[in-house]
Formats: sequence, C-alpha cells, structure tokens
Amino acid sequence: METMIASQRAFFATGRTRPLAYRLHMLETLREAIRASERDILAALHRDMKRSELDAYTTEVGSCLAEIRFAIKHLRKWMKGRRAGGSILFPLSRARVVPEPLGVCLIMSPWNYPFRLAISPLIGALAAGNCVVLKPSEISVHTERVITEMIARHFTPESISVVCGGAEVAQKLLEQRFDHIFYTGGETIGRVVMTAAARNTTPVTLELGGRSPCIVDEHCVVQKAARRIVWGKFLNAGQTCVAP
Repeated sequence: METMIASQRAFFATGRTRPLAYRLHMLETLREAIRASERDILAALHRDMKRSELDAYTTEVGSCLAEIRFAIKHLRKWMKGRRAGGSILFPLSRARVVPEPLGVCLIMSPWNYPFRLAISPLIGALAAGNCVVLKPSEISVHTERVITEMIARHFTPESISVVCGGAEVAQKLLEQRFDHIFYTGGETIGRVVMTAAARNTTPVTLELGGRSPCIVDEHCVVQKAARRIVWGKFLNAGQTCVAP
C-alpha cells in the first residue's frame, strides 16, 4: 500500500497530470471505459441491488457520463486563474487565484450507489489533475469487481489505483498520508475519517447522512406533489441520502 501511494506521489511530482491535454485525456478515457463496461456495470448493479436497467442507468451510469461531458466542456475555464482583490496593506499589489491540483487523493465510496458514488468524485479528482486511490464498498461486491477490472484495463496504477477490502483495509488506508480524502457514508465512520485526516492535517470532503424535508404548501397540487415525493422516497428502496 505504501509503495502504491509512493508511486502515485512520484508520478504526480513529474508534473504530467497538470496540463489540460492530460486531464481531458483522462476524462475521455474514463468515458470510454464506462461505455465499454456498461453491460457489466448494469449486470453488477442488478446482482448487488436488484436494480432494473432503467434505474441503474439513470441513477448511476448515465449520470456519470453526463458529469464527464460537463467537466470536459468547462475544464478549460475552470483551470484559468482569475484576479482577486488586493490587500489594503499593499495598495499597489495585484492578486490572482490560480487553481492547483492537490496531489494524491483517497476516495472512499458507499454501497447504496456503488458505481456513481465511486466514479463521480473520481471525475472531479481527475479534472483537477490529481492521482487517485479509490476504495469502493466491499458490500456491493459485484460492482466493486467491475470497477476494479475497468480501472485496471484502462488506466495505469500511477494515475488511478483501486484498493478492495473491508474495514481493516480502510483503516490501513487512513493511516497513510493523502493530500485530500473524499468520503461518502455514515456519520460514525465520517468521524473516524476526519480524525485520521487530522493527524496529517489532510483536507477532507465528507458527504454524510442528512435530513431532506419536503415542503408542501397551499400552492401545490397535492396529488402531483404526493406522487413525486413517494417516487423520491422509494427510489433505490429509500437508500438515498437526499431521500425526502
């Protein structure tokens, strides 16, 4: 594990992940990888979640492809620096904000949307010019296997590595130093992730459970609102962090 992360860190230090051309190539490769593995992904989601092809494509595969298209379209603009306000202490100074990749990122994804919640943060990390260690959920074992095979087939370990396993593997990963950690899951493990990240002052993005109220007032058509709320609540058997 240490060797894998060191290899990614060395690759990042070469500067090859920074140019626009490299980032676009990575996103385009990921798009083609998803398309080439689409049938396997849908089959794995059915085996893990009993999800229909329509639901699986709409909520996981199709949304990831749409996000890649969006990133490719806007990446050049995202990478541009922009002027910022100067300091009143130095009135003749000029300031600019220059986006920079962080380095080696760890992405830990959950089981309820096992493909999308692994690939979506991966898209952002690649667009930002980072290397990635991806830890899919071991609970959705068939999707985990498809992701592992897809990434190994289309990417080098220096750019993206997939690490499989349960809580012990996750704990060992958290003992390593990363430049950013992206975790999606429950609040209890979120605290563990944040505690581990704090030891290295690693910035984190924690997408945890929440409450998502629906407000129905006198301006709503009640039957239409009820139908839409029930659809949102029972999508993916209710296992959705933004379910009403």
